[in-house]
Amino acid sequence: MNDTPSSKRNNPIPLRSAFSRWVSEQVRFSDTDMLGHVNNASFAVYCETGRTQCILRHVMGDDTKGLVFVMARLTIDFTSEVHWPAQIDIGTAVLSIGRTSFQVGQGLFVGDQCVAIAEASVVLIDAATRKPCVIPDVMRTRMNELLITPAG
Repeated sequence: MNDTPSSKRNNPIPLRSAFSRWVSEQVRFSDTDMLGHVNNASFAVYCETGRTQCILRHVMGDDTKGLVFVMARLTIDFTSEVHWPAQIDIGTAVLSIGRTSFQVGQGLFVGDQCVAIAEASVVLIDAATRKPCVIPDVMRTRMNELLITPAG
């Protein structure tokens, strides 16, 4: 039996060059735990920063009022420890686009070293009804510009 999680087997460590959309976060001392490395919960926050900035900057627009994205699932594979002080660079891309949702892939880097890999399922909902809705063509076109094929 293979003890490697399926996300690890199907999610090879990406290179920085796999991503074209980037934001950076400074590791705060408060992000560390009693072992002196960045706590796993902080990685989720870094992913949120990259994901939301990418969506707001590159997918949303004046023509998408009344629509919001919510995260339905997040997986993170930790590949290396990070210590304070450091800068985390978060690369974000779209992996696939469905009818009402899409998959976001992220690589978190310190310098050229990938320290974590994340995948999120994000669902488009109508802000008033709170129900999933079909991704409009204008958003789908923007998402296609962010689409990459995972290595492997």
